[in-house]
Parts: sequence; C-alpha cells; structure tokens
Amino acid sequence: MQTLKKLGLFISFIGFFSFLNTAQGEIKVVTSIKPLHSLVSYVMDGVGSPGLIVDGNDSPHTFQFKPVNAKMIQEADIIFWIGRDLETFLEKPLETIGQKAKIISFLESKEIEKLKYRENNIFQDLELDDHDSHDDHGKKEDAHSKKTDEHDDPGHGEFDPHIWTDPLNAKIMVELITKHLSEVDSKNKPIYEKNREKILAELDTMVEEINKETNKNGSFIVFHDAYQYFEKRFEVKVAGALMINPEVLPGAKQLASIREEIKTKKINCIFSEPQFNPSIPQAIAQDTNIKISVMDPLGSNLDSGKDLYFKLIRNISASIKNC
Repeated sequence: MQTLKKLGLFISFIGFFSFLNTAQGEIKVVTSIKPLHSLVSYVMDGVGSPGLIVDGNDSPHTFQFKPVNAKMIQEADIIFWIGRDLETFLEKPLETIGQKAKIISFLESKEIEKLKYRENNIFQDLELDDHDSHDDHGKKEDAHSKKTDEHDDPGHGEFDPHIWTDPLNAKIMVELITKHLSEVDSKNKPIYEKNREKILAELDTMVEEINKETNKNGSFIVFHDAYQYFEKRFEVKVAGALMINPEVLPGAKQLASIREEIKTKKINCIFSEPQFNPSIPQAIAQDTNIKISVMDPLGSNLDSGKDLYFKLIRNISASIKNC
C-alpha cells in the first residue's frame, strides 16, 4: 500500500514537473507562411524555432491542408498568420481545433498599413509619388483601366493581404510578435526584446539600401498583384499584372489588355512566380518577344529561417533592377 502511495506521488510529481516546464517557456509557436516564419524566427532566436505550415514551394492561395498541419495547430500555444484573405484554408481549422491557442492575425491589426485591392490589371495610372493617395487610383480611366469581368472576385475582402512586402509593415509585425510572445512566455521577454532591437536595425539598413538601388521606371508586368506594398514603399511604378488574384485565371480581355500594354509601352520583361505554372507568362513573352524572369513574394526557393525575409525583399529589388 505504501509502495502504491509513493508511486502515485511520484507520478503526480512528474506530471507537475512537465506542466512546469511547459509553463516556463517551452511554448509551441506556429506560423503560416515563410516571410512571417522568418520574422518570428528572428525574434525567437535563442529560445526556440516556430513551426511553419506553408513550406517549400507551396502557395497559400492553393495550399492543401494536411493532418500534420492539424496536429501543429492543436498543440500550438500561439499562432501567427496574415489573415483569412490570404490563408483561406486556415480559417476553419483555427476556429475548430485551434481554440486553445492565442491567434494573431496581422491583417486585422489596426497598426498595419493596409492598401485596398486594385480593381484593374493595368496599373499605369497610379500616382505613386503621393503616398497618401492609394485610394485615388481608380479616378483616372483609359481604355485599359476599365474593370474586367474575369478577375472580379466578390469573395475577397477589402484589403490586399500581401502586407509583408513593405519592410515598414514588417517592423510593425516584429513589434507585435515581440509583444505577444512576451505575454505568453514572459520568462524569455528579455531575449525577445533584444532580438527585436537587432531586427529593427537590420530592417532600417535594408530599406536605405533598397531606396538607393531599386529601379522605379515601371517597365515590367508581374504575375499577380502581390507587390503593391513594395511598390508604394519604394515608389516603384509597375505597368500591370497578369491577374489580380492567382486563384482566378485571367480571361481573354485581361490577356488582350496586357498584350496591348506591351505593344504600346516600353515593357522590358514579364515576371512569373515559382509557385504557379509559368505557361501564361511564357505564352505572352513568346507572342510579344519580351524577356521573362521570376519574382517571388514568398521566398519559396529560399531556406526557411530568420534570414529569409531579408533575402526575399532584396531578391524582389534585384529582380526589378535586372529587368
């Protein structure tokens, strides 16, 4: 009997010790996409590594949710994602099996600068030298800027979710990441805050570099409209996009407007993205005899980790410069 009592006390002690370990800092952090995973990894450097859902060459626009992802969400203490307009596949799992976790949606944060979806796939009428006029781009219309039926997508929300392509938004995200990690894991707050200061300084340095280097002339067309935050921050003028939303394939009118834009303007190149079939940009490049290159808003071919975000933004700048 005494032996059984001692065994019961021992098991209780082990259980309490395990609980104490979890409470004292072994938090389980999950992130949705690579750029976000990179920012969280930097803030958590020296504490742990966050999990990543959309890994490798996948896109959040077409991602297929898997059992291993469900397990990550079930076990998470805190989950960082952009929001339902990007990672649509995560909305129901977070509501059902992610209830025990603290869930942070950056698109819902009032601190983040948000831009509305553009309605047209030709952008040349944007007034990019006025940083407060991003809602006025629809006032000037020509033959190309009429809304096309093919990309009209009533399912998306009000704001473009590609917020991370502006490094100043990334700085705000870092502040929020630090705040929420420190609340869930107060023991490691000094480490999170130290890492925050390092990454904020590195982001400032990168912004200065890109401001000096980026080509701003707008002589290219992107695969889908994923870069307007980068465009606005660095005053880059982009001629247009093959599609506004990659989940909605462009129709004949959109493709015709792109071909016309290439013929009438000095367009140097058209960009594909590694997550999607390049057949459409390849066909247009062949028809119009312009250069085809790759630009990636997610860092699909980069190794995940704290350095990815910086490589991603610099790669976007280099792609534009080399066009």
